[in-house]
Amino acid sequence: MIEIFRNMWRRKFRTFLTIFGIVIGIFAFTVMGSMALKLNKMIDGGKKYITGQITISPKGSSYGMSSGTLPIDTINKIAQIDGVDKVGAMVSMLVEDQNPDNASMNMGQPATIYATDFNSEFKNRNWETMDMREGKMVGAGSTDNEIAIGINIATDKKLHAGDTYKIHGREFRVVGVVNKTMTGPDDYVFMSITPAREMLIESNPFMESLFVQNRLKAEDVNSMAGVSWKDGYDSEKVATEIKDQFGKDVSVMSPVKMGELIDKASATMNAIILGSAMLALIVGLFSIVNTMVMSISERTKEIGIKKAIGASPRSIAFEYTLEAGIIGLVGGAIGMGLGVLAADIINNKMAAKGAEIFLIEPNFLIAVIVFSFVVGILAGIIPAIRASKLNVVDAVREL
Repeated sequence: MIEIFRNMWRRKFRTFLTIFGIVIGIFAFTVMGSMALKLNKMIDGGKKYITGQITISPKGSSYGMSSGTLPIDTINKIAQIDGVDKVGAMVSMLVEDQNPDNASMNMGQPATIYATDFNSEFKNRNWETMDMREGKMVGAGSTDNEIAIGINIATDKKLHAGDTYKIHGREFRVVGVVNKTMTGPDDYVFMSITPAREMLIESNPFMESLFVQNRLKAEDVNSMAGVSWKDGYDSEKVATEIKDQFGKDVSVMSPVKMGELIDKASATMNAIILGSAMLALIVGLFSIVNTMVMSISERTKEIGIKKAIGASPRSIAFEYTLEAGIIGLVGGAIGMGLGVLAADIINNKMAAKGAEIFLIEPNFLIAVIVFSFVVGILAGIIPAIRASKLNVVDAVREL
């Protein structure tokens, strides 16, 4: 081992350039990988929620945000379908109107009102409860002016349980702060559906005019509805039945199909992110190959002497392979450290807005170190085999 480090030190500049190539590759791999971890954590949370219910929304609307409405009569009729357990009306709208003056970079969604009908007894099958950092979650028994907020909103607005938070000109009392989930609820304001309906009407001039003319009932103002299915029933069959009966009026998102779409989107994004990092890593890999090939060419005499005094081809191959592995390990450790530092600095700057874009996990860092060592080993195998096959007579003639 000492001899390996001595050989590396004898060619300091070349070793430095090789390690530098690995540093760049592993730095990119660490940064992009931690970004992918954060993205996957968010996607997994969303998938957990969306696959825990059948989601109903007005025809032609996008998930959660819609200028259309879902009439309460339709919701009540859906509740009568065989296999349906509970149906809960919901309202989803932005806490603040998005415009160029208040827009900010955020890896997640903007602060969003998530309002449910507490009297419906509907619960998402995969996400029935939320862990609270402070106070309690709103629910049955909560008043219309009580809200619970996600950790990102609490951090951004410097709010705690007991504080007052003004939303669309109305004052609400914060009764709880949801613990960090690394996904959607971190940016949610949870409240009763009644004030959310009123704010949605007030924010939409057309909807407000219909309401004033008594052509629109407040209980008909719903952005979407969540449907749970009874035990023993297939969620896909229940979703198909809803679509067959109400497909002309509503959009139906089944848990299984939505989960498959999320998986495909996740795989595509991961391929793009990690593919970009791998390009930089390949450059580093070839720099190791080049360094080891040149090193063997320069040390032909040394290899010949070792073979002449009894060194086996296997021991020579092992020595050069290990040297390449150590170069990869050193470069990987430095690159990983710089990547973690960069991610931590950016996260700290974005933390005030709850917009951290990197997720650093110990298992990932261990994998990066192991990966960099393996990359070095793989890059050194061919040059090492070449060294082990050098003819003793030819090598000694160069003395």
